Amino acid sequence: FDKMIYVVDNAQASHFDNLFNILGKLGMPWASSCQHVRFGKILGMSTRKGNIVFLDTLMDEAKSRMLETAERSKTTRVYGVEGEIAARALGFSALTVNDFKHRRVKDYKFSWEQALNPSGETGVRLQYLH
Repeated sequence: FDKMIYVVDNAQASHFDNLFNILGKLGMPWASSCQHVRFGKILGMSTRKGNIVFLDTLMDEAKSRMLETAERSKTTRVYGVEGEIAARALGFSALTVNDFKHRRVKDYKFSWEQALNPSGETGVRLQYLH
């Protein structure tokens, strides 16, 4: 192999540093081809603690919240099936931009209010400006 990449959260950084160091000292020729790609956690969502939130559940909730927002809005001009499609697109954009705007290696706390905010650097705002 050319490269072995372990994509694991920050908590394992010390473990992988030690592992790769030991492999190098054992003379494994491929040890220098091992890499740990770290990422932060979304605080409050932990599989080990049973706080699992699946992506489809997040997507459904985002769509539902966007539909509620559209119903309260005086400027909404999309209803029915088109409204459902628009709410799904807005929800997906909101979740995607919210996740991408955080640094990959930093932990962050998820907030629906921040993710679905129609102003600021959010996916909802991005779609409204599009």
